[in-house]
Order: sequence, then structure tokens, then C-alpha cells
Amino acid sequence: MKPPVPSALLESRRILVCVGCGGVGKTTISAAVALEAARRGRRALVLTIDPARRLADALGTGPLAGGEPQEIPRERLRALGVPDDGALFALMLDVKGTLDSLVERFAEDEAARSRILDNRIYQHVSDALAGSAEYSAMEKVYELSQLERFDLIVVDTPPSQHAIDFLEAPRRLLEFIDSRLVKLLLHPALSAGRFGFRLFQRSAFRVLQLIERVSGLGFLEDVSEFLMAFEGMAEGFRERARRVEALLLGPEAAFVLAAGAAGESVQHGQALLGRLEAAGVPLAGVVMNRVRTWPGGGPPPAQIPPAGRAAEAQAALAQALAEDAGDAAFPAEDAAAAAIDATRRHAEVVGRQARACDDLHSYALRRGLFWRIVPELPRDVHDLEGLAQIARHVFAPEEGRGEAPQ
Repeated sequence: MKPPVPSALLESRRILVCVGCGGVGKTTISAAVALEAARRGRRALVLTIDPARRLADALGTGPLAGGEPQEIPRERLRALGVPDDGALFALMLDVKGTLDSLVERFAEDEAARSRILDNRIYQHVSDALAGSAEYSAMEKVYELSQLERFDLIVVDTPPSQHAIDFLEAPRRLLEFIDSRLVKLLLHPALSAGRFGFRLFQRSAFRVLQLIERVSGLGFLEDVSEFLMAFEGMAEGFRERARRVEALLLGPEAAFVLAAGAAGESVQHGQALLGRLEAAGVPLAGVVMNRVRTWPGGGPPPAQIPPAGRAAEAQAALAQALAEDAGDAAFPAEDAAAAAIDATRRHAEVVGRQARACDDLHSYALRRGLFWRIVPELPRDVHDLEGLAQIARHVFAPEEGRGEAPQ
């Protein structure tokens, strides 16, 4: 199976989702992908669910607050080759605001809307309702996808355990709505309010009374009130959950795995790919980030210095260092030995990381996924120029081996 070309995804998809374990640079890669889309004349938005504020730092926007897309100044984008018909936006997910908007959309009337938004149970646990941040993110992606304002939405997910939650959030919502507990709590007898809970078995009722005393809330009454108000919105949530799931598993979406070259990260990435594949997720490719590479690409020499030439190589390097320093007191021999040792250690790391990536690389190729390598850069990426440098590697025309794309 021929792997997709990363640049083609920018034209053929509305949604690109970046997944992976923590610490592999998903936020940076997501922002770099969105920037490249803007450079190709698309109106791109990057949505981050990660509570860290690294995205705002990289884009130079300041805090991303308010739950509204923030446009990157056009003069900054022009300097990076973004044409006038391209644009780049960034958005930090507002979990509670997104849930509130769902309530406002699906409530039967103003009274039902107020009963939920003013309900103490909802106010205290809204971050955990309906799939919490993951479901809110799914809803936000769906909401944004319905707008003609954006050609491409790039989603930066939380670490991979939560990425699975992100994908399963609509299904979990449906299971919650259809659960026996909800059906029991929504029994018409609950219209009597607190006294409706006498329908529970004595032991269950005692547990709920204990929760009420510990929480300091009118727990039983509030749960009853909340669920009765929620009943009228259940079908709206159910239909929206189906649409969200269909969107992310459909032809408009594609998923890209970001991974690091350390053994544990590679194993985690391979396991995540397997879970995503089993869930029917449309996988597109793998980006290996912060990989140690050998100058010019390809594998490092088997031995540094070459066998039988160690003394000669060190003497030649010491002479060159002494001439460059122009100081007779400069410890050229020691500097040459240290440089050769550092080169040897770098070669060992390059080889070890390449071997660690072999299985994941083979997995990707067997499944027709693209494979790109982003080399470790001299410094962290905290600006648009750094994101453009990352993008050049992700969208290199040939399979990346760490060489700088032209």
C-alpha cells in the first residue's frame, strides 16, 4: 500500500488529529502542520486540549483564553511565506463553556436551561459530565467543522491514554444516557423530588444520604432535578454524539501519531497505533520527533575513528584545533580526544534510536502510513520560525532520514 503524501492531506481533509504519549512534542507538531497549511493558502486552525500553554508560546500570541479562535497577525505570517488567502488561528479549549453551549442548544426551553446551568451538581462536576474535556473537545471540533471560516482544523490531543478517551467520548455519552442508573433516576416517581428516592433499596439510599452529608450539597434533590431537566435533552445529545463520532471516523478526518525515538515512547506509540486501528480510526502517518541523526543522513560509521586510524585522526584534529585557537597554551590534544569521544557517543545514540524505531517503522510501512523524521534541533521551538523549520521536515517530499529538506 502506497503511503499518503503529508502535503496532500492538507488539501483532502478538513480535520487532522495529532495523537501520542506525553512529552513527544504533539503541540509543536500540530502547530507546525497548521502553519504549513496556511503557507499553502488554507485557512487553518489549531485546537489544543493540552492544559499547558506551550502552543501560545510557540505562536507568540500570549494566553489563549475565552474559548474563541485567535488569529495570528498577518504581518508575521507574511514573513514566513503565507499568502494573503492563507490564515492561521489558534484556540484553547474552554471545557465548561463548550458544555454550557450544549445545554443551551439542547434544552427544551428557558426554564429547563436555567435548571441545569444553575444546578449545583452541574456547576460542581461539569468538567466530568458527558465525557468531560474529551467530549467537549469532540463537540468543539464538530462545531468548528460546520463553519466555512476554516479550511482545516488541526487537533492537538492530550497524552495517548486520554486520546483514546477523546475518541470514545461519544460512545460513552450514549452509554451514560442509556444506562440503567439514568433510567431509574428518571422514573416518573422522581417528580416528587427528594422523596422519590425512596424507590431505592434501603442500602443505596443510605449511601446517597452519606454523600449528601459529606458534600454539603442538597445532593439527592439536586441529582433528581438535574436528571429530570437533562431528560428532555437526551435525544439531542444522542444525535450529536453520533454525528461527532461519524465525523472523526469518516473521510474528512485523518490521524497522525507523534512519537519519540526512546524505546518506551516507541513501544507506547506502536501500542496506540494498534488500538486506533482496532477502533477503525483513519490513520495517515507517523512523525518521529526529536530524533538524533547523523550529519548528511544515513547511519553513522561502525567505528569512530576508523579502525587503525585512531591516533592519526586525533593528531590531525588536535592540529586543526590548535591552529584555529591560535594560542600555544590551548589544550588541543585534550580537546581533540573529547571531541572524538562526544562524536562516538552521538553515533551510539543515533544507532540505538534507529534500532528502537525499526519495529514502528515496519508497522507504519505495512499499513501504508507515511513516515517522517524530525531531527532534534539545537534549541526548543518557541516561535513561528521554529514551527516552520519543523514543518519543512514533516512535509519533506521523501521519507525523512533527518537530512535537512531543501
